[in-house]
Amino acid sequence: MVEQRDIDIIMNNPIDWERFRNKTVLVTGATGRLGMYLVEAVSKADIDWNLNVTIIALARNGKKLERVFGESLKLPNVHALVQDITEPIRWDGAVHYIFHTAGAASPMDFTNEPVDTLWGHLQGTRNVLELAKEKKSEKVLYVSTVEIYGEWKREEGIRENDMGALHCDGARACYPEAKRMCETMLASYEAQYGIPYVGVRLCHTFGPGISLEDGRAFSEFLRNVIKGEDIVLQSDGSAVRTYTYVADAIGGMLLAFTKGREHYYNIANPDNLISIRDLAELIAGLDARGRVKVRYASQEGQKLQYLPFKLGIMNVDRIMGIGWHPQVGLEDAFRYTLASFQQRSGS
Repeated sequence: MVEQRDIDIIMNNPIDWERFRNKTVLVTGATGRLGMYLVEAVSKADIDWNLNVTIIALARNGKKLERVFGESLKLPNVHALVQDITEPIRWDGAVHYIFHTAGAASPMDFTNEPVDTLWGHLQGTRNVLELAKEKKSEKVLYVSTVEIYGEWKREEGIRENDMGALHCDGARACYPEAKRMCETMLASYEAQYGIPYVGVRLCHTFGPGISLEDGRAFSEFLRNVIKGEDIVLQSDGSAVRTYTYVADAIGGMLLAFTKGREHYYNIANPDNLISIRDLAELIAGLDARGRVKVRYASQEGQKLQYLPFKLGIMNVDRIMGIGWHPQVGLEDAFRYTLASFQQRSGS
């Protein structure tokens, strides 16, 4: 379940909830860190404002759906749809809006299953758009990534119309190239079939519900703290990233969907800019017992496929221009996330 604190963060955005009145909303990847927040936020708005929304939560694992949503699945307006996104989506009845969040997005996926990662995004997005065509859906929201911008060597932040070089001749490109192709699919389906869409490009979005086993650096750091182990950096830690708490990201997504007039919006918290090295120190400092230290390892032992170039920092003027203001600072964001796992384990 999503904490009330996080629902409040989402609701503290000028979202036009009236756009959801009497609509049926499909959320793919409903048990993921983004999907579960979208389902809970729309459900809360439906209750608060009597919107008469029907919510379809699509995920491939029925037991996980029950575990994530619990009693919410008993609400008359919330329906579970258990299937793989790579199969044609079957639903009897209208589907007005689709929030497409499903798809592999971790270094573990890129390293071990690059073919599945590539085709999962392409087939899943095609199935979403085919459903939108069949149902004459009113709008699709697509979750994209900062990685589509490729290598960025300039100092200024990346704007939505910018694009850098991206080498396609390595397996690690399975993710950004698939995402780029999915963005082309959205434009093509709009041009040929008139399906409106909006996309959000995220960068290092995290919070309760993330996997601690997917190979992301911050996930590994949190797992180290939970286990009382030292954090071992696989690089010099100089790379700088922005990190966005999931409730802030969801607020931005819903704003882009209900108020946005552009096709794409960057969503990243510019105040949460930090190097990998300093992030490791920050997360190590969350260990209440003071056991966790940060040390460095030889890159020779690195096995996961991380990006072979440094990402740029996204400019977020466009999303801020329609009222988005991130509310959760870096330390609070990681403290909330760590606490969610500690509560689950009883530690």
